[in-house]
Amino acid sequence: MLIATPPYPSMRYGIPLALALITGPAWACFCQPEEPGQFLHLAPATASHPASITVPANARGILFLFDQSPDYLAFDSNGDALISKPKPLSAQKFRIRERGTGRSLTPIAVRLRIEKQMGNARTGYFLGAPEMPQCGVGSDKPAPPCHTLQSLGSGWRKSQPDAPDAPAYEVKPYAQQQGMRDISEEVDAAYGLYRIEAREGYQPGKIYEIQYRDGKRLLKAELRVTTKPLLISRQDQFAVETDGPPQRSWLSMARSGTCQVQLPLASQLLRLVLPPASAYNAHQSLLLYFMQDQRPQEMTQQSHIAERFKTFQYQPTLCTSIAYGGSFHGKGRELATADCRSPSPRQVKAFAGVLEVEDTLHETAPLLVTFPADQAGQCPKRLDEAYSIYFMPPKTS
Repeated sequence: MLIATPPYPSMRYGIPLALALITGPAWACFCQPEEPGQFLHLAPATASHPASITVPANARGILFLFDQSPDYLAFDSNGDALISKPKPLSAQKFRIRERGTGRSLTPIAVRLRIEKQMGNARTGYFLGAPEMPQCGVGSDKPAPPCHTLQSLGSGWRKSQPDAPDAPAYEVKPYAQQQGMRDISEEVDAAYGLYRIEAREGYQPGKIYEIQYRDGKRLLKAELRVTTKPLLISRQDQFAVETDGPPQRSWLSMARSGTCQVQLPLASQLLRLVLPPASAYNAHQSLLLYFMQDQRPQEMTQQSHIAERFKTFQYQPTLCTSIAYGGSFHGKGRELATADCRSPSPRQVKAFAGVLEVEDTLHETAPLLVTFPADQAGQCPKRLDEAYSIYFMPPKTS
């Protein structure tokens, strides 16, 4: 079924909630929208200096998350969409000046395709035609998608649930019939993580003032380059390990359409382990990490094959603010959750690295995570309304 408004701007990485039991209260969630663009890994601003970041001598730039989406014309429940032409981040929106000399540097915006590396590249995007048929609102046979959201209107949306026998249009067949070009690669190349480099290069021991201006919005960052490089070996191996025994408890979980739900879950705290005696230890504040899981025993409805690895992130509410490339629990720790009574095993792996210096992330070997069988009384039967339990695993060093 086609929907006339763009998808809810939810979490960057989905949380699988294939759980039959959902209990406890749920509240509507009205989250403040995130600004479409931000520098990463900045220390807070002070009275005399803007927000700053200290990087190794061989850093090639500062990271900027261009967290925007294309303009949707229409999309369906399969995730396919008709969109307008994507607009990559423009280097012209940046200004770089060397502190002390006042020298201006030439900005270069380099898109880092880490989503593609992790198997999360965007797909199913088609370039909408300049002119498309208007929707026949109220007619017996609804017309194909329109070229503006306004022309789709509430009448189009209402015609679907109120008329279950009406045809449900899908974007991909329609786009292919109309000869619309698949521009998924262009979309994936346009939106996401960038590194803002300087054509002249950043010099060790120097400080650079970097500005980003988008209309009336102005962001400032101070890039401090040390004299010591980050020496990286591709032989360095990150790893994922369990952090303590698995637990069973009530957990607050983010849920689309509300804000959160309380669920009785089995959970396992995980942690990212850095290579022994690694140079990364001195730059942990710059480390990006993403965890993925695969559930071999669960089959997809369409193909009846094991699911592929999918990025997951624990969030107690939809409005929980989590830094890009981080986690709710921080310091390379993530929480894997499963059905309380019959938790399925899964393989977990991570991608990690310092992309101010590197172009790609390091991929860990998969770790098999299992949960012991449910014993009588382990899964809580009800949530105490007066003393609701919020499970937070103990912090580790």
